[in-house]
Amino acid sequence: MTTNVFDGRVGSIATDSRWSVQRGRWLLYLDDTNFDKVEIFKTTAFMFAGKGRLIEQWKLWIRSEPADDSGQPPVEGISINGIDMETSAIRYAEGKSITHESSIFAGSGALHAVRCWAANRDARRSVETAKQFDPATGGEVKYVDFKTKQHNLGSNIFAPSTIDDIDRAVATRGSIMDIGTLKTGAIPFKLSELAANNAEIKQIQADIAAGKLSAEAPCEAMYSEWTPEEKGKLKAFLGDVFGWKK
Repeated sequence: MTTNVFDGRVGSIATDSRWSVQRGRWLLYLDDTNFDKVEIFKTTAFMFAGKGRLIEQWKLWIRSEPADDSGQPPVEGISINGIDMETSAIRYAEGKSITHESSIFAGSGALHAVRCWAANRDARRSVETAKQFDPATGGEVKYVDFKTKQHNLGSNIFAPSTIDDIDRAVATRGSIMDIGTLKTGAIPFKLSELAANNAEIKQIQADIAAGKLSAEAPCEAMYSEWTPEEKGKLKAFLGDVFGWKK
């Protein structure tokens, strides 16, 4: 329930900015956060989807410039893709992502995005299209252009920038929709307004505030176990990125 796109044709990344919590038929969410699904390390771009707290661990670990893999966070629960920004080459593609014509599409909006990209060859437009069909893809489209170096990552310094920030914001001023009514048109409401008169939603709100539920950018990889081969390829990729001794 997110949409990440790497356009290998022109060298650019586009992702949505929605973080969400799903409980049954209810989807609670917050858009336009400053907690981006992209992390840049020197000339390597990482794209993430999955469990928010785990993604946060990975982003902080990458920023620490690790000397080896001893402190590497777990991989189960997330999608990781790595791209060389100088050559636009895919350095690592997580197994559940879609690769198409040297491009990568990840998240629950991936199929909608790849169909749009195949017709229009525009990464940002592909994410905008996915927003129309995938309830957990939304908000401002974040982008990075490798050639021009232009981007809008971290563009709103007043927006939530950690998972704790996002969880608090979801619980206090987030939105909610009944995704069980998608076929007839799900209507978003302010969570605080609906929770005032609905015990089930009020309990979900309380569980988020208590840390029992946390924001995610759900994707298929969240529910899959990584194979030893996938873990080995990831370790080799990370070793090249950080210059670990072989």
